[in-house]
Amino acid sequence: MKLLMHHPMTKSLQQIGHARRQFLAQGDMQEGVVNKTIAQSWRRSLKNGISASQPLSTAILNSAELDKKRSKNRLLLTQAKPEITTLYEQIAHSHSVVALTDAEGTILHSQGQHLLTDLAPSELLSPGYSWCEQQRGTNAIGTAIVEKQAVAVQGAEHFVEQLHSFSCYAVPIFGPNQQLLGTLNVSNAFSTQQPHTLALVKMAAQLIENRIFRACHQGPVRLHFHTHSDFVNTQWEGIAVFSRQGELLAINRHGLSLLDLQDIPGDFQSIFAESFTGICNQSQQNVVLNLRQINGEPLHAVLEIEADPSANDRIAAIRTSSAPTGLLVEMTSDDPRIAEVLSQARLVMNQDIPILIQGETGVGKELLASAIHRSSARAHGPLVAVNCAALPEGLIEAELFGYEEGAFTGARQKGSQGKMEQAHGGTLFLDEIGDMPLLLQARLLRVLQERSVTPLGGSKARKLDFAVISATNQKLQEKVASGAFRKDLYYRLNGISLTLPPLRERQDLNALVNHIMAAEGASEIEIHEEVLALFRQHPWPGNIRQLHNVLKTMLALAAGKPLGRQHLPPGFMEELGSITTEQAATAALSAGSIDDITNEAVRLALQHHEGNISAAARELGMSRNRFYRKLKALGLA
Repeated sequence: MKLLMHHPMTKSLQQIGHARRQFLAQGDMQEGVVNKTIAQSWRRSLKNGISASQPLSTAILNSAELDKKRSKNRLLLTQAKPEITTLYEQIAHSHSVVALTDAEGTILHSQGQHLLTDLAPSELLSPGYSWCEQQRGTNAIGTAIVEKQAVAVQGAEHFVEQLHSFSCYAVPIFGPNQQLLGTLNVSNAFSTQQPHTLALVKMAAQLIENRIFRACHQGPVRLHFHTHSDFVNTQWEGIAVFSRQGELLAINRHGLSLLDLQDIPGDFQSIFAESFTGICNQSQQNVVLNLRQINGEPLHAVLEIEADPSANDRIAAIRTSSAPTGLLVEMTSDDPRIAEVLSQARLVMNQDIPILIQGETGVGKELLASAIHRSSARAHGPLVAVNCAALPEGLIEAELFGYEEGAFTGARQKGSQGKMEQAHGGTLFLDEIGDMPLLLQARLLRVLQERSVTPLGGSKARKLDFAVISATNQKLQEKVASGAFRKDLYYRLNGISLTLPPLRERQDLNALVNHIMAAEGASEIEIHEEVLALFRQHPWPGNIRQLHNVLKTMLALAAGKPLGRQHLPPGFMEELGSITTEQAATAALSAGSIDDITNEAVRLALQHHEGNISAAARELGMSRNRFYRKLKALGLA
C-alpha cells in the first residue's frame, strides 16, 4: 500500500480529487492541479447547473431523429468510417470505444461500446447519445467542441462522478472551409489508459479531415506539400487545389498553417516564386519538387495533374457523324432509339419544358444536355452543370444557393454566387439528380417553383430565369415509391423523359468506333474483325466512356499497327468472360442482371488495378464518387 501511495499517478489523483472537492464546496480551486482547459470547463459546468453526484441520463435519440442527423452528416460519416475501423484495430487490445460525433456532440457512429458496460450503461457510448458539455459537464467530446481543440479528460477530471472510471480523448474535425463538423473520440477504462492514445486519435482525425477535403475539392491540379519532404503524402501534408490556369480553388487547414496564411490567396503566383506553367511542365508522378514561397522559405511538394477530359467530351456519344458545333440539328444516328431521342429533344428544347435524361453511367447524358443547350434559344447564356453526387454534405447548400459574406466560418469575403444564380439566362444541368440528399430536395423544389433564390445568410430573394435539364442513372420512380426522392420534385423535373440506351443494346457500335478512332487521329488504323466481334459481345458496364478508354489503350499498345486481340487492355477478356452471349441477351431485359454485370466489372477493375480506385474508375468511365459508392454497396470499402 505504501508503494501505491507514493506512486506519482496516485499522488496526482489525490491532488485532483482534493482540488475537485474544494471547487465544488467553495467555487475556487488550487492553481496548477488541473490544466487550464479542465479548470475552465469545471467553471462552465458549475455555472450550467450540472449535478456532479447524479448519474447521467441514458436518453438517446429515436431512430428517425438519428437517421436525420446521419443524413445531415453523410459526408463526415462516409469519410470517417474507414479511419475509425483502422483506429479501432490499432487500440483493440486496450478495450476501447471509438465514437464519431456531429458538431453538437451527438454520437453518429461507434465501435466497441459493449466493452465498457461494466463501467457505465451502454447508452452513454451508443449512437444517438449527446455529450454536449452543457448537459454532461466536463467531458472530452463536449469540451473539445467548446474549445475547438484536442482534449483529454481522465478520471476525476470529469465533472460528473459517474465518469471517474473513464479516460477519454477527443479531437475536433474541421471541414474544408474550417467549419467544425464533429469530433473523434476514444474512451477506455481509466485503469487501462495508454499514454499514446491521444496521438493516435489526432492522426486519425487528420486523416479524416484530408479525406473530406479531397472529397469536396477534386480540382484538376493538386499540390501536396510540406516543409519536410518526408511528410509529403502523409496525413500532415498541406493540400492545395488549383484550376488549370493556376487559380487557387481550395487549401486544407494544415496547408494554411504550413504557409502561415489566414485567408486563401488568389492564385499560385501569390504563394510561390516559381511559374505555375513551368512547375506543371516539369512535374512527374510521385517526384518531389523543391519550391520556394514568396518569402523565400523552401517547400517540398508533389504535383498531381488530371488528364484534360476535353478530348473525351469532344466525342459525341449519341451521334454517328462528327458535328464540330455539337448542335442537335447536325446529329443523326442509325440507332432508332437514339434517333427518337434526338427528334424529341429538338421539339421540346425551346418550350420551357423540364427535361429528364435517363440512362446508365457513360451513355452520354451530359453530352446530350450540352447539345440541347447549345441548340436552344439560351445558347448565348451559360450552361452550369451541378454534379449532385459529388457535392459534399454541409457545403451543398452554399454551392447551389450561394452565400453572403460571413454566412459561415470560412466563407469568402464578399460571399459567393451559387450555381443556380450562375445559370441565370442559360441552362441549369442537374447531373446525378437521384443522389441529391432528401433534405435538400425541398429547397431545390422551392427554387424551381418560385424561380428565385435566397443565398445563405441573406434576406433578399434574387429572381432567376433558366432552363432545367436533369440526368440520372437511377430509377427515380422506384426511389419515389420508397420515399428516397420527393414525388413533387420528380414531376417538376420530368416534363419529358429522354432515355439513352446502353452501348450493349445499340445498333451503331461500328459507327461509334469509327468516330472515336477519328477523334484520336487514327482513322487509318485497321481494326481486326475479331476485335469488333468481341466488342459486340461485351457487356460494356462503363458504356461509351469505357469503349473510348479501351480504344485509346489499344492504340497505344499497337503503336501504329492494326488493332488485334493481343492489344486489348488487361482485364478486358476477364470482364467479357463474366457474361456469356446468352446472359448478355438476358441482361438487356433484366435490370437486376445489368447490376450484376456492373458489380462484377467493378470487382475486376479494382483487382486489375491492385486497389487503385482512381485508375479502376477511369477504366470503367465512372466518377470516383460513383465507383466508391459501388464498392461500399459490395462491402469492398
